[in-house]
Amino acid sequence: MEVLRSPVGIVAVVALVVGILLRFVADSPLWLDEAQSVALADQGLGGLVDALRHDGHPPLFYLLLSAWTAVAGDSAFAVRALSGVLGVLALALVVAVARRHVEDRTSILVLGVLASSPFAIRYATEARMYALLVVLLLVGHLAVEAAWRRPNPPRLAGVAVVVALLLYTHYWSLFLVAVLLGGLLVATITRRVEVAPRLLVGVTAGAVAFVPWLPVFWYQLAHTGTPWSPGPRPTVVAALALEAFGGGRGSEALLVAVVLSVLVVLGLGTRGARSELGPTDLPWLWIAVGVGFATMLLGAGVSLVTQTAFQGRYGVFCFVPVVLAAGVGLARLPRTATALALVLLVGLSWISVARELSRDRTQVGVAAEVVAAEGSDGDLVVFCPDQLAPAGHFLLADRFTTIAYPALDDGKSVDWVDYADRNRSADPVAAADAIVANAGGSRAVWMIWIDGYRNYGRQCGRLHGELSARLGASRHLVAADGDGYYNAANLNAFGTPPS
Repeated sequence: MEVLRSPVGIVAVVALVVGILLRFVADSPLWLDEAQSVALADQGLGGLVDALRHDGHPPLFYLLLSAWTAVAGDSAFAVRALSGVLGVLALALVVAVARRHVEDRTSILVLGVLASSPFAIRYATEARMYALLVVLLLVGHLAVEAAWRRPNPPRLAGVAVVVALLLYTHYWSLFLVAVLLGGLLVATITRRVEVAPRLLVGVTAGAVAFVPWLPVFWYQLAHTGTPWSPGPRPTVVAALALEAFGGGRGSEALLVAVVLSVLVVLGLGTRGARSELGPTDLPWLWIAVGVGFATMLLGAGVSLVTQTAFQGRYGVFCFVPVVLAAGVGLARLPRTATALALVLLVGLSWISVARELSRDRTQVGVAAEVVAAEGSDGDLVVFCPDQLAPAGHFLLADRFTTIAYPALDDGKSVDWVDYADRNRSADPVAAADAIVANAGGSRAVWMIWIDGYRNYGRQCGRLHGELSARLGASRHLVAADGDGYYNAANLNAFGTPPS
């Protein structure tokens, strides 16, 4: 394409090449959610359903990860590479989506936005389902657009399949499906969109495919939930989503979010070849943005009412429309300004990505390195709270015995069933007795811990004190650093000689 030889094309190609490479760069050890993903994938098809009753997610990503690790292995790089591949696939899909609606130049700009996106890069480097969601949302856009133009049975079946896959990937897809069903129902009743009744059938068929999973979903809803965080205010939802789109916390991420927001406003607030002020003349963009933001509003409202958590990564459900609108906004600028704005967005995004990639996601890796260097095979490693344990188990279980407080299991995964009640009623005194008995006087005891987790209070500090009363004073080897790590942790050692 001729546009690839223009300044805009050159910047987009550079962003693409660097973006692909960055989607496979993550030097940090697996943190809680990633290690939990690996533990669930290890269950295989037979044990996954029961394991997910104790976790709180649908199964599709873990089935894919299980198949992937059977071929690629279960190293940190290997398990993350699945998301990296999905992240690269999303780049091809976003071009296909854009080219259904706009000319080549705007399509290239949309590609540049996604290729450099700190949000897309972050979740292409994590062993979780968010890169898969981006792919499915893009495929869903293509499927709906195709069925809109020609609503024949194969295309409607394609819509149904994508809806089902979304529901089996993340429960916030329920809000997206509700928005689609509501909008199509209104369009059917008012007869404003001729194809609405047939699209309604396609989306409904996909929703019906979720029915076999409902018993597990209802159990999760009653017993797991999100005990690690309360429901947020709507303003917090908006702030967390923008923060995530910018790449995380910090001034760099804030600047990315500001530039991205300005471009989205331009995309929605200008029209015509001369970029006159006014609502955009691209109906497809209004529909895409409307569905995405309605999904977020519904999800945020339900989270507030039910006091369930919101994380910035849930903004994935409006991420694709944001990328599309930002690409259109870039195209509406004068040509020289477009190139400069794309350079600015890409440059700020790279700085934000570099900052996040230089920050380990968990300090458990640092503590595990010390244990591995100074400990002896068979030593006892205690994790408190258990949310630190999956990452540590992944790193240490081949040489050491791992125990997670309060359940005193091996900590390979966190059991979220009735989590808050169980933790509030836990007894550090009884746990210390059990840990000392397990050590048997012949094994050193290491403790990776931190206070402050919701529903724990200062139980981990109390457990450390109880162990000190039984085993003698500990050595403090690693100090928790909340500024340097997403999951900070202390390391104390009992009964180990100074190095």
